[in-house]
Amino acid sequence: MPKGCLVGLGFVGGAVAGYLACFLAYLFWTVVLGGFDREGAWAMGIAFGIGPFVALLSGISVALWIGLRKRRRAN
Repeated sequence: MPKGCLVGLGFVGGAVAGYLACFLAYLFWTVVLGGFDREGAWAMGIAFGIGPFVALLSGISVALWIGLRKRRRAN
């Protein structure tokens, strides 16, 4: 598979993983640790503020990691 396709797939995969990690961290905070979110303000902040930012950062970092990796030779 060409490297450009892998970079694109890495960006999408990293973005999805970062967004999912934010929501799992929120669920851990509210359910396991007993955090209190009565009106759902934290959930909305995660969904529309923090989540997309973390998704963008993780997508860019995974794409850079894949793009800057050196290809191994098959012996």
